[in-house]
Amino acid sequence: MIKAHKIRINPTAEQEEFLWRCAGVARFVFNRGLAQWKTEYEAGLKPTALSLRKEFNVVKREECPFVMEVPKDVAEGAFSDLGRAFKNFFDSVTGKRSDKVGYPRFKSRKRSKPSFKVNNDKFRVDGHTLKLPKLKTLVNMVEPLRFDGKIMSGTVSFYAGHWYISIVIKMEKAEPVKHSLESVGIDLGLKTLATLSDGTIFENQKVLRSELRKLKKLNRQLARRQQGSNRWHKAKAKLQKLHARVANRRADIIHKMTHKIAKTYALIGIEDLHVKGMIRNRRLALSVADAAMGEVVRQLEYKCKWFGGKAQKVGRFYASSKLCSDCGHKNDQLVLSDRRWACAGCGTIRDRDFNASENIEQEALRLAFA
Repeated sequence: MIKAHKIRINPTAEQEEFLWRCAGVARFVFNRGLAQWKTEYEAGLKPTALSLRKEFNVVKREECPFVMEVPKDVAEGAFSDLGRAFKNFFDSVTGKRSDKVGYPRFKSRKRSKPSFKVNNDKFRVDGHTLKLPKLKTLVNMVEPLRFDGKIMSGTVSFYAGHWYISIVIKMEKAEPVKHSLESVGIDLGLKTLATLSDGTIFENQKVLRSELRKLKKLNRQLARRQQGSNRWHKAKAKLQKLHARVANRRADIIHKMTHKIAKTYALIGIEDLHVKGMIRNRRLALSVADAAMGEVVRQLEYKCKWFGGKAQKVGRFYASSKLCSDCGHKNDQLVLSDRRWACAGCGTIRDRDFNASENIEQEALRLAFA
């Protein structure tokens, strides 16, 4: 089992200068490799990340002596990222990936997220301290590593005024959890984030909408500043911190919800939502993005594997809201504004979301044991 723990670190001024140099070298090596890849490809050659790295190692002492001031893992990680970017692009072209991935772009100091990689044998974690290669002093971490296992790699990154390290851990597969309930169906929506077939409801916190007024104000401030000035950078930092706070609040809500559901139910029925298509509706785009329903489904899928359960997807064209969960009658006249409706078949008053979750559970059971 592979898990990752992202921890905020608090470097001193001297340590932070070293981290910025590492991030700058990683960006430089990636851009140099991308330019070389394009040149060789246009010349009819077939470049790879490994061949480009070997060529770079031959000339780096003479042409780029500043690269030697940082750990060699930084350049190796940049070439690995370049190779993965091209693999994702070619897989997207050949149809091996369902999502569309564009051609790799050059990294910008202004636009791109500063980050670099370190190999597992080059850094150590001990409680609240982190030892990085070529850095003599220990870096403070706000919390110790939560997981026990073999450290595979680490990625140091900077976002919204803070430095972080993401540590990938290879762990032994845990014993399956004894679930208290057998099955459940989940209807994801905008009014309530998740309605479960047993009556449990998780409210949609709408974290982005709650900060929308402040977000618009900071965007106006940024637009009025001269791009590149000190005040522009300060306004940009404030805006970035607000986005980070919204993202962190949303992630906290979703992680707690999905952890509780995955640990409680052995079989979870979820809809195979087409979130990209839903976002195309300009009236609902903000609400759909704020709810992050695609992230909910993703987390439920991998957390079910952690706890020994199963997440069963139900087809997106399955009419879960229109079918009566008691008699199976289909209400073709149902519209989005109808939150409660009377079944013409059995006369039962149905709650739209609860009825859909019951149908999803029944369909998930059918598909799982078909």
